[in-house]
Amino acid sequence: MSDCSRREFLKLSGIALARLALLDVPLTTPRRQRDAPPASLGRIANWHWQAVRREPSPTAERVAWCTYDEVIPLYAAVNGEAPWPSNPVWYLTDGGYIHSAFVQPVEDHPQSEVVTGVIPPGFWAQVSVPITEARWRPGGPSVARKLYYSTVYRVVSAETDEEGGWWYRIQEGYSYSAGPYVPAASLRRIPGEELLPLSPGWAEKRIEVVIAEQTLTCFEDDNAVFSTRVSTGVDGLITPRGEHRVLYKRHTQRMTGGSGEAAYDLPGVPFPVYITGRGVAIHGCYWHNDYGQRHSHGCVNVTAEAAQWIFRWVEPLCSYDTVTQYAARGQGTPVRVV
Repeated sequence: MSDCSRREFLKLSGIALARLALLDVPLTTPRRQRDAPPASLGRIANWHWQAVRREPSPTAERVAWCTYDEVIPLYAAVNGEAPWPSNPVWYLTDGGYIHSAFVQPVEDHPQSEVVTGVIPPGFWAQVSVPITEARWRPGGPSVARKLYYSTVYRVVSAETDEEGGWWYRIQEGYSYSAGPYVPAASLRRIPGEELLPLSPGWAEKRIEVVIAEQTLTCFEDDNAVFSTRVSTGVDGLITPRGEHRVLYKRHTQRMTGGSGEAAYDLPGVPFPVYITGRGVAIHGCYWHNDYGQRHSHGCVNVTAEAAQWIFRWVEPLCSYDTVTQYAARGQGTPVRVV
């Protein structure tokens, strides 16, 4: 072996050993069952720093801090000691374990497809990278807003910047009129087949939300066809119990409200399904990952994937080009909250 080859071998071996050592740092106690993580990366979705610990326990030694919007690798998901009873899931990352509550599972999938000739009214698109930036003109210096993985917008035009890079102009989900520009590579066009209705016209559909269990289940007749964990309203903003119906649904919504420290402004909320006239909806969520624990201002938080499934399944049916679909009086899918 030549000196050069030997150096390269030692370098690569050292990297490999360091990687293995890094992954095995937390395993000072008996090996835990590891499951595949929900995504290859995680974005820290809370302004409070999140601790990486040597073991999946809130009392284990802290080895690092992760800060808001930091993107970290996820190697595995394990059940550990729950900081609160509803969520024992921790993610294995560099150096140790981080609790899953405020780690949004994300992927980094830049898009090669660019729709250069956008035909009105445009098309729906979803952010396919952990974080992208909306700017007031293509390639402009001023950032209007950070936009996050899984959020949904309507693309209304495509333009190039001074260097020839493509940008999409977005509207619904951000503003009611044409808004800022987003790098085209960071938005995945949602094809029509991904939004086709599920079980259209089925006579006996209903949804049941159980607050005590933090679950949502969809039924066809008496058969459960879909179930997911949820986050309903916190004390003082509890999700209203009772018999409701789907009043209307949207492909996306910019949600704002609250005041002071409780104020929120959330663009691109995916696939909201509204069940009360006061704006309570079942919708996707990207600002926490703590389903099973109450977090909302009264809505029913689910993952973006679950929100899309529910949006497609509930009545009324909605065409691809429609922004808001209202149900005829008394005809929306029944929703029971107990």
